[in-house]
Amino acid sequence: LAFLLSPLLMAFPLMGAGLSFEDAVFEAISGITTTGLTTLTNLESQSGTFLFARAWMQWYGGLGIAVLTVGLLLEHGIATKQLVDPLPEENLVTTTRAHARRVLAGYLGITLVGIGVLWVAQLDPFQAVILILTAVSTGGFAPFDTSLGGLNSLPISSLILLFSFLGAVSLPLYYAVYHQGLRKLRSNVEWPLLIVLCVMGGGIMGVALERHTDLSWMYAMAHGMLLSVSAQTGTGFSTWSVPELDATSKGLLILPMVIGGSVGSTSGGIKLLRLLIVVYMVRFMIQRVCAPPHAVIEPWLGEKRLEQEDVNRALLLIILFVGIIFLSWLCFLVDGYDPMDSLFEVVSAVGTVGLSAGITSHDLPSWLKGVLCFDMLAGRVEIIALLVTLYPKTWVGRKGQVP
Repeated sequence: LAFLLSPLLMAFPLMGAGLSFEDAVFEAISGITTTGLTTLTNLESQSGTFLFARAWMQWYGGLGIAVLTVGLLLEHGIATKQLVDPLPEENLVTTTRAHARRVLAGYLGITLVGIGVLWVAQLDPFQAVILILTAVSTGGFAPFDTSLGGLNSLPISSLILLFSFLGAVSLPLYYAVYHQGLRKLRSNVEWPLLIVLCVMGGGIMGVALERHTDLSWMYAMAHGMLLSVSAQTGTGFSTWSVPELDATSKGLLILPMVIGGSVGSTSGGIKLLRLLIVVYMVRFMIQRVCAPPHAVIEPWLGEKRLEQEDVNRALLLIILFVGIIFLSWLCFLVDGYDPMDSLFEVVSAVGTVGLSAGITSHDLPSWLKGVLCFDMLAGRVEIIALLVTLYPKTWVGRKGQVP
């Protein structure tokens, strides 16, 4: 309900900047869901107050989903245990209550450090605040029409996307490392995979850019790496014009946008943990088939045992993600949009990424804006929560129960 009602409230102040109600609602949903798709142009001419409001929406939207993750995952097995594994002196109730404070501490810490780093790098102080608020929240609202291309500086763009990467790592992990040391890094299986996917994706994107543009190897690899990090973390910043990319390069960005970052982070997508659950279960089934009949083999992910409920929930969410992407994609095809650009746009919305193939604009038909709004909301609260909220029997026809 918070993610449904907040955009409606924020639409009215955004209309003060000259937006129609329709575009204001779209902008607010994109902001609070930390997506970053926008119908606006000439951002450089907008007031500082308006630009800060967009960035602030993304910052507290990212904080909100990171805090609410425990509620959305309550009793969901390994995902919840990874976020609220109690410290030795705590019980589960105390830990769950403390989760919000831990997330806030890590979130504020990364944000303040990021602003300080960009100030030291001599970036304009106001731009530094805007870009770090939207980077740590993996939101991607930039104060330039050309995203990070408006900075005209690959080193500063790299610093900004470094903090996007930090926002895509499980935020409670920072608190755990601070209090229990680096050994806690070994219990988290997502952040090493996040690094590997960003590097591999960056290399592949660099090769694609070098082959399909006139960039040198060095600049192709640099832009490819930044685009890969932006897509994998779900930030949506870009240093190269996405609409100008060839179909192959756009296709290479779709998979990381679907996967996303860590559980308990501000990133979107299906999350790395669920991908690992499916991969480890496939490996477990192969091992079980190849093992002697009486061998006892149990599926483990890191230091935690996989339960059947973990697998069921991971598969269900992946199926729902694919289903919503497919149905939304059909809506754009019916209206005559290019298949690859349509798929890219829909995946970007469902994954709450914000990279755009050029379809999202003021001129986009209202009903397709509505499709993207639904996609952004569904992707942000991981679909099931939104479906439960919209299900009539959630609100009507249920008898009260005495505790």
